[in-house]
Amino acid sequence: MSAQTPRLQALFENTRTVCFGRFLMQVPAAATVVYGPAEADTPIRRLPGEGARVTDHLARRLADIENERDFLLKDDIPKLPLFGKVLDGAVPGQKIVFGSKNQVGYTIDSYVPVGDDLFVQHLNSVLPQHDRIATINRIASHLRLRAGDEVPAEPGSCIDGGFIPLDQKFERVTVGIRLKEFPDVHFSVEVHKNQERLAESGSLELLREQAKNDAAQRGLGALYARIQILRRQTRQLGAWSGPDIASRTPAHGNETEAHEFRFQSLGAVNDPLQPLLDVRLDSGVKDDRKASVKPSITDEEAIALWDGLIGSIRIRPGGVAKPATAAARARVPLASLAATGNPCPETGWWQCSESGRVDGGTRRHFIAGEPLPPAVFLGEPRLWHKLGASLPTHTAATIWQLVAYGAPDNTTAHQAIRGSDEGEPHA
Repeated sequence: MSAQTPRLQALFENTRTVCFGRFLMQVPAAATVVYGPAEADTPIRRLPGEGARVTDHLARRLADIENERDFLLKDDIPKLPLFGKVLDGAVPGQKIVFGSKNQVGYTIDSYVPVGDDLFVQHLNSVLPQHDRIATINRIASHLRLRAGDEVPAEPGSCIDGGFIPLDQKFERVTVGIRLKEFPDVHFSVEVHKNQERLAESGSLELLREQAKNDAAQRGLGALYARIQILRRQTRQLGAWSGPDIASRTPAHGNETEAHEFRFQSLGAVNDPLQPLLDVRLDSGVKDDRKASVKPSITDEEAIALWDGLIGSIRIRPGGVAKPATAAARARVPLASLAATGNPCPETGWWQCSESGRVDGGTRRHFIAGEPLPPAVFLGEPRLWHKLGASLPTHTAATIWQLVAYGAPDNTTAHQAIRGSDEGEPHA
């Protein structure tokens, strides 16, 4: 770590621990922590103090959806049977609403009240045959509030004001550090879990080479050549390894000189403890615009601050659970939802969201993996139906909700669970 100036020594005299994703970092005690975009299988954001205003947010979204209806053709509506519908989620007070902006798939917004806060999950371009409701409910049913200074001991991921004690396919967390001693300095960290391959095309060295070529093509090659490299090294940070470049860009036009530091490691494939890591420091920032004011920090202080912050990034103890055996697989939570055409995620009793005369009853038993059927509605019986004619029927896509586990081991159990469908015809 670089030698600290008196200003930096005073800054790091007292520190506190910040949790982001499955990782920790030490920051000056008086620093402001700003969480940015996050993803927990779906993009998710927190609205502090809005937990009691689900109805207001839902009403605004429904108004927007009605405007989206103007962009749908007459033939689009049957392809999107959930358009404009609101479903209850797995959490008390949770509402899931469906819109569409592209005539092809749904936009899904899930409003999850947790204590005084409201968390909003959002998905775009979800094809009707793809079930994402179970994913939304899985996260919502495990999400809990987390105090700003809380460092959870159990496996899971820290997001803004929340904690999700689950393994997730998609994980992304961004966090920024702001310092009143250096108000123009922005320090940020992004961790993004890789999937089946690494983002080689976004490597730092490749991006720098592209920037150099772009500058030359725009006649700014001389300006690019004036960028001063303060330090260039390969940094080993735990399991991460990658280029660490500290530079100062020259003033140009309306832009002031400014520091640009960056470390990037592509991480490993499908490893929540070695995601893509992107760390940045910029000086001269005002109103989120770089190179807008003269930097308040010297080169030596910038390097010392960078080393002090980035060097403290580490895995949170207990960040990931030990692999579970197949026998210990967690059940899909009761009240989980799944749409017609998708594989049944859990063996048990499922109730459709439609009311009326449903063939076979509104509650049905399905085996995990079998396709969930549409609801088949029976018409009102007439005299000729009593004389043997078949009832008219029509089918409609529906949402099935898990209401009980288990198999239909005997007729009594079958009747007991379907008993609430009084007056409905049975197959």
